[in-house]
Amino acid sequence: MSRPVLYGVGVGPGDPELLTLKAVRVLREARHIFVASSSKNEHSLALKVAGSHIPEGTPVERLPFPMTRERRVLEEAWEENAQRVARVLSEKNQAAFLTLGDPALFSTFGHLARRLKKHLPRAEVRLIPGITAAQAAAARLGLLLAEGEEALVIASGLAADEVLQKLSREAASLVLYKVYRRAGAILRLLEETGRLPETRAISFCGFPEEKIYPDPRELSDSTPPYFTLLIVGGKPLD
Repeated sequence: MSRPVLYGVGVGPGDPELLTLKAVRVLREARHIFVASSSKNEHSLALKVAGSHIPEGTPVERLPFPMTRERRVLEEAWEENAQRVARVLSEKNQAAFLTLGDPALFSTFGHLARRLKKHLPRAEVRLIPGITAAQAAAARLGLLLAEGEEALVIASGLAADEVLQKLSREAASLVLYKVYRRAGAILRLLEETGRLPETRAISFCGFPEEKIYPDPRELSDSTPPYFTLLIVGGKPLD
């Protein structure tokens, strides 16, 4: 009997046309599809992006993940969802889990996959890479992120201030995810390090709700959407 396989499928940043051909093939062949949703509702942006590529009749199951940083609550959700995925794989031998962007970058999929191996050790996990929000945002803003010997750093906006200060001083280009709750503090930090003039901000890149901020300081006035990122540096094409 073949090993059960769980695919972690990156569906890209928001534009349905940015799925890879391989991702589309895996979705068309999937026997069962899992998507992450908030524990408070069943909304899934990843499903919104990839839905047109999923054949009618394919079972699509939402797995609830709480939007919290409380470790105990997260651990319980990862464990329960891993058990559910293990049961489905034991029955169907193949399934896919959708994730925005790329499954290897700031994705819930890694937590799920590691716990799955505890419940179903013979399972195989395969990553299907996707275009990241960093790449899509750079393209949308007309930026080259790195050339020659320059360094590109991708980091979480939740990192400690001293870490972000060091990165902003040393990296030619810096992309910050998860800035929404710390936007004001991060912008002040970038101003202190002299990088604010070369900072650009975008929310929901690739979605109909996309918003480009002509002045990133707009983000200081209120909490921006969860899917907001900053690009510090880079070279404009024009």
